[in-house]
Amino acid sequence: MKVSAFDAVLDGPFPRGVREFRAEAVFLGGSAAARLTDYAFAGRRDRPFARIEISPALDVRWSDPFELRAAGATVARGACLFPDPPPPDGLSRARRKDLLARLALGEKDMVLALAEADGLEGLQGGRLASFARLSASRVEELARALETEGRVRILSFDPLRLIAEDGLAFLRGRIVAFLARYHKTHSNQRGAPREKLEARFDTPRAVLVLALRLLAKEGRIVEDGGSVRLPDFHIPLAPGEEETLAALEKRVLGGDPGAVSLDEIRAELGLAPGKLQTLLAVLAERKKIVEGPDGFIIHRDWLDGIVRKLRASGRKELTVAEFKALTGLSRKYSIPLLELLDSMGVTRRKGSVRDIL
Repeated sequence: MKVSAFDAVLDGPFPRGVREFRAEAVFLGGSAAARLTDYAFAGRRDRPFARIEISPALDVRWSDPFELRAAGATVARGACLFPDPPPPDGLSRARRKDLLARLALGEKDMVLALAEADGLEGLQGGRLASFARLSASRVEELARALETEGRVRILSFDPLRLIAEDGLAFLRGRIVAFLARYHKTHSNQRGAPREKLEARFDTPRAVLVLALRLLAKEGRIVEDGGSVRLPDFHIPLAPGEEETLAALEKRVLGGDPGAVSLDEIRAELGLAPGKLQTLLAVLAERKKIVEGPDGFIIHRDWLDGIVRKLRASGRKELTVAEFKALTGLSRKYSIPLLELLDSMGVTRRKGSVRDIL
């Protein structure tokens, strides 16, 4: 890409007492008038980092070599490290020194440094293509090597997109901290809704999904019924509420034929809506019930029995009418329950029938 400025590493020191000088920058593809400014980083006298502004703009990319000429003689050589870099006040000195030092190490360190710099948005293949003269196959090779080393995660290959492990670890820590706070302020809920996490963390959905999947695999969170919680969190109950909870579970289990309206439960047990939701959340947390669509709940034992019947029937597929006959459910409950079984991976819709998986 054509740039009017780039950060570079030189193969020799600036003249003593000089922080800035002008010369001609000569690349394989052309030359331009150049003004060099020494960043004057401690410990970098022999191979200093410098900002080089050129006119006219040239197609300059990472690792492109160049010569600096004055009065027809070569006064220095160097290589581009960062085409079109942040302005001098756009990056702290310590961060710029660290970034340039890593960009000077080689291809793999360059890819990792860019991935870390791009944070949770992830490094895009297009950005790499405009930054360095590397083929798509070489970039993919480098990304795979870094993933094998546990330093990045490849989110996709077409287009290529990867994220640094350090950034992903930071996000996981933030999610755990958020859940700890959420449990303190929402102790009557079994967890934070997935949508709440998506709204809270301004990061691509694919990155958040990956972070949650890794946290679950590590045993640091539990995902259940569209909510996310810490594994040691349990909804607290007041003294005497265990008896109410047992009565509620019995009412759900005794429903005909296992699907019970929330309005019916409220009327029968005389529970306020908020208290009913808290007790249902406790039952869901204890794996006693599954919340179904369209305002009904299902006892887990009853649902497990339906799944066993389906898999023991010997059928490969079934219609809604056959499902009604098998379960004794009306169409009102059959359709949403089949949709629930679809979401659980028990069945899969195929036109007017369901495959039994």
